[in-house]
Amino acid sequence: MNIKEFLNSEVLEVLKSLGYDAKDALVSRSNRPELSDYQSNAAMPLAKVAHKAPREVATKIATELEKKDFISKVSVDGPGFINMSLTDDFLANVPTTKTRSKGRTIMIDYGGPNIAKEMHVGHLRSAIIGESIKRIMRATGDKVIGDVHFGDWGTPIGMLIAQLQSEQPHLAYFTEPFKSVDFDISISEISALYRRAAANFKESDDFKEKARVATFELQKKRSGYIALWSLFHDKSVAAVKENYDHLGVDFDLWNGESDVNDLLPKLVDDLTQKGMAQPSQGALIVPLEAKNNHERAPLILKKSDGAYTYAATDLATLIQRMNDYHPDNILYVVDARQREHFDQVFEVARLAGIVPETTALEYIPFGTVNGADGKPFKTRSGGVMTLKALIELAVDKARETVPADADKNTTEAQAHKVALGALKFQDLKNARTSDYIFDTDNFTKSEGKTGAYLQYAVARINSILDKSGVTIGDIDSAQIKISHPLERELVLALRRFPESLVEAYIHREPSVIAEYVYTLAQRFSTLYAELSINGEKDENLKLSRLKIALLTRETLKQGLGLLAIECPDRMLKN
Repeated sequence: MNIKEFLNSEVLEVLKSLGYDAKDALVSRSNRPELSDYQSNAAMPLAKVAHKAPREVATKIATELEKKDFISKVSVDGPGFINMSLTDDFLANVPTTKTRSKGRTIMIDYGGPNIAKEMHVGHLRSAIIGESIKRIMRATGDKVIGDVHFGDWGTPIGMLIAQLQSEQPHLAYFTEPFKSVDFDISISEISALYRRAAANFKESDDFKEKARVATFELQKKRSGYIALWSLFHDKSVAAVKENYDHLGVDFDLWNGESDVNDLLPKLVDDLTQKGMAQPSQGALIVPLEAKNNHERAPLILKKSDGAYTYAATDLATLIQRMNDYHPDNILYVVDARQREHFDQVFEVARLAGIVPETTALEYIPFGTVNGADGKPFKTRSGGVMTLKALIELAVDKARETVPADADKNTTEAQAHKVALGALKFQDLKNARTSDYIFDTDNFTKSEGKTGAYLQYAVARINSILDKSGVTIGDIDSAQIKISHPLERELVLALRRFPESLVEAYIHREPSVIAEYVYTLAQRFSTLYAELSINGEKDENLKLSRLKIALLTRETLKQGLGLLAIECPDRMLKN
């Protein structure tokens, strides 16, 4: 049960019984927990309408609320704040409710790796944040489709083809008619090839023209170039999937820009016929009206060399998504520096009728991962760190937390889970729009606000339950009896999980869940330090505390699951 929503409905019922026409009871968690559990500010706006003093209105509401059997105390404070505390019996026996599907179809575009480029630290946030938002939305009952949206088409591929042709012109890919060829290349070699191509593209007009021609021939489906593109594509996707598998990130769709290539000519024709697209200095653009007296850059559909832009492929992708899935909402989890691009794409998509008003388009920006110097995180040599190297760095750090004499398989399994938990939690504990410093020294420590601290909390509860001598079935069927303020604080925190889930959903903000599980783990740690569980002489009280421990473990695991963080059953500690 979402207690806040329950209280909101109960207070609304009281307001209606008193003759007030209210749509919201304005219930929130108390900002003074020493006074109450929840509060309502409904009396203030109602008093204005009724031309009465807020405290007078609040007192009448409080008098009716006192009659509710789940309320232990109601008070009116300040100008008319209504403070409500719940009975221990209500908290101990809050019913669980199954999430009902809203029947909404949501698409999340996240990840966004590019062909021929090794994934780097810059891809980390999109993957981690997007995966968590996907899981949060699914937990509330939405049907969610995750799409990696691979960057696998256009000028970068033309650059690769031109570079390979300059280095190995004898390959059959460059001869028509094309015949199959026995040729292989690794992802690291493809990445190196691209770096050489990018340098030549920047320095040589002749090479730039060769890349443009290669791109044009590729878009015309020249057989040798398509075969070469397939090789680049398959190698890149395999490498990307390996990285995402390590991260515990998965996608429902592995679509890319190449999947909408055939839609681009019609898109351009449609926008031209509607009078939206027009030529400009050899390019094709969609002018955009000024906003707030500020001129705006146009959306560019085709560059002067005839190549389609990212904006064009994003519009074509929207056509594909609307045709195939008819989503209620499409979210783009991308770098905060892409705001102008998505403002343009969303506006043109609306004006062109590609996306109806009934489908929401959301830009979900995130900040950068920085080093200790406050600049984007790099390797010691100054280069951009690959995602694979970052994961290996994290695993090496995590190995330091495991005893050297532990079983090797156990050590590796724990190191992997601790490393990825550390990587993810260090990111997700921050508001997604903020930049954050990647801490290579402390992020795997089991003290402080780290993923390892939460994993140890789960492992500790596992140990408590194992040593209890009571079966999980008996613990699960036990009754909770609140006998101490620390028990009440922990049980109240447990009951607030649905509220945090809703808040995270509304704001598309995984840090809400990260903050919740950290606070919950702290509360349990305090209780464990102060109160006996397995040593408790009163059998009913022991069972009650074991039940609270079991609920804490399950809630921690559920919350961490929303962050895509796994917990080892046991934690070996140096």
